[in-house]
Amino acid sequence: MFARENEILVVYLPPRARALVFKVVSVLNSGYKVFDYGPLPIRSGDTVASYDGGTATVPEDGVLPGRSYIRDGITFPLEGAYDESDMWYFPEEWGDTLLHEVQLLTPAWLKVDAQVPPSATQPKYQRGKVTGGVDKDFGFYRGRMEMVHLPGVRVGFRYGNDTNLDVYTYVRFLYAEYRVSIPRDPELVFNVLTRRAPAKWFTMPISYMDPSVENSIREAYGYTGFPLFTEAERDAAIRLYREIISGLKR
Repeated sequence: MFARENEILVVYLPPRARALVFKVVSVLNSGYKVFDYGPLPIRSGDTVASYDGGTATVPEDGVLPGRSYIRDGITFPLEGAYDESDMWYFPEEWGDTLLHEVQLLTPAWLKVDAQVPPSATQPKYQRGKVTGGVDKDFGFYRGRMEMVHLPGVRVGFRYGNDTNLDVYTYVRFLYAEYRVSIPRDPELVFNVLTRRAPAKWFTMPISYMDPSVENSIREAYGYTGFPLFTEAERDAAIRLYREIISGLKR
């Protein structure tokens, strides 16, 4: 699940068929840590959407009403974080940092999806003609979601309770903080992306690349990912990778 020191981590971006390639220089918290965050950050009196039409009202802090879902992605406040309204956000200037987290939800049947950035619904089907998510019948996870957080990229999470019961919620995070660099050897990048060299792969759960996300990635690294090639296209891949590497910021 999490990468270890000196391993290669690939973050694949499906909308662009490109991959960000990192070497994990160090893991600050050695493996992963457990953070029992507590209830979802929803407050008594908040308005949420209803699966049956209209809206519902949150009856107590951290309680998601029956047959309701959170329409717009929320972030997790944390005192002392870079952005105290969003514990997973950090700026483009921290281009040597990645945050890798897995959230475990109680109850385990709660629906969850991500908006990257908040308000940009991601699950799509058949070239974007059909949209999914916690408000639909597909395009979500239940009880668990994994995310790699990139510099300058804000992520909002949505949750759904499709039972008839009001439920107390709880979130536990498993997380790792990496210090990373981008490999400067185009041959290594090619071997990694053709799976001839070992690496951990994470596919970003996005089907749409918002321009703000792409701009933040470019600002942080000086590129927006390595295109993928087949093994038969090695020479062309090496030439392009060498050109991309020459323009990297890190």
